[in-house]
Amino acid sequence: MLTEILSLRHPFIKECIELRLEKSARIESSSLFIIGEKMVRELSSKVPLKTLITVEPHSSIKAQKHIVVTPEIMKKMTGLPSPDGFAAIAPLPKSQAVSGQRILILDGLSDPGNLGTLLRTALALNWDGVIFTPGTVDPFNDKALRASKGALFFLPFSYEMNDLPQHIYLADLEGTPLSKMSAKTPFALILSNEGLGPSPWAKKLGEKISIPMHNGVESLNVAASGAIFLYAMGNS
Repeated sequence: MLTEILSLRHPFIKECIELRLEKSARIESSSLFIIGEKMVRELSSKVPLKTLITVEPHSSIKAQKHIVVTPEIMKKMTGLPSPDGFAAIAPLPKSQAVSGQRILILDGLSDPGNLGTLLRTALALNWDGVIFTPGTVDPFNDKALRASKGALFFLPFSYEMNDLPQHIYLADLEGTPLSKMSAKTPFALILSNEGLGPSPWAKKLGEKISIPMHNGVESLNVAASGAIFLYAMGNS
């Protein structure tokens, strides 16, 4: 069903903005607002889209509804100065029990870009799932979702730390160098808050491992260091 919206005051625009910005709206409607042709096309082949939103009709992308809007409306919906003309409403992925050989635990991460990048990396490197601890930024936050490219549609995730693997490693500047340790599977890797560092529970549970720094560099961004850990430990 194809519908055209021309007015900037149409209530559907407010609905999309709320989905993009408000966690409560996403939970209440069990829906996500996704932005960008690449992510929309990628998800449409694997996830039934509720609504496709474009500035031109596109019959090649399947969705329950198809809404055509003006470029001005697309800008308002997406919050971007130059959107590529594609957006969609998709079902909100559901959390589930996480198990497997390699589990990522995100301990209070506050930057949505870092979180999204780590989710995309974990999916690309074939990790088995991710656990979000209390205080971690919403993984379906607008910026996190764009950075992850919709990774949580395909990567199992949970908000509960139940049945953790026997071996738990904690990324920490004072830990054993990554090159001198061999991860014992199944295991979990904890990556912590960018500024505050590991939570007290993480310090108690995790065996500290590190990436040695050189040339006066004190530390790496958590997304950069996390990618190194995920690659190295995923191939150990």
